[in-house]
Amino acid sequence: MRNPLRSDARKRRELLLDAAAEIFAGHGYGAPLDSIAAKAGVGQGTLYRNFADREELLGALIDRDLSGLEAALAGTPLAEHPFAMIEAMAEASVVTPAISEYWTALPADSPQVLAGEQRFYALAGRGLAEAKAAGRLRVDLQVEDFCLISLMFRAIRFGADEAERRQAKQRVLSMLFTGIRP
Repeated sequence: MRNPLRSDARKRRELLLDAAAEIFAGHGYGAPLDSIAAKAGVGQGTLYRNFADREELLGALIDRDLSGLEAALAGTPLAEHPFAMIEAMAEASVVTPAISEYWTALPADSPQVLAGEQRFYALAGRGLAEAKAAGRLRVDLQVEDFCLISLMFRAIRFGADEAERRQAKQRVLSMLFTGIRP
């Protein structure tokens, strides 16, 4: 489906999402929305034309992160998909430390979270049977376990800088891959 936004409007929307990710990471989800507009270099009207409220903005961040995960996994062989997904999730935790917080900042029954969970579980389930059949994964690993795995990546965000987050990522991946293989 073609994106109906003009290229300049798409660019402003991405600037707002980038600014929101940065502001929320540094100041929490209660940060004033006008600080996001200022950081993006746009007026408050532009912010509210793109996102009616904080929930819609957080939902857009979830959507963008899932789209990035889907793109990172495109073309991955099915039997490799679970491992590639775990690595992509870990890398996202290094690059965007607050990524896991978007999900908990919204009510669990919000439309944004429910739609995001559906997409996440579809991605997690892709290749699971193939990887198990190939003897690459524990047979008891389930789609829901990917939520537990994603929670482990929350620890990565506590690294003081990207180098520390990368070290934490490697340690978590080492423990995870040891634990999910047969």
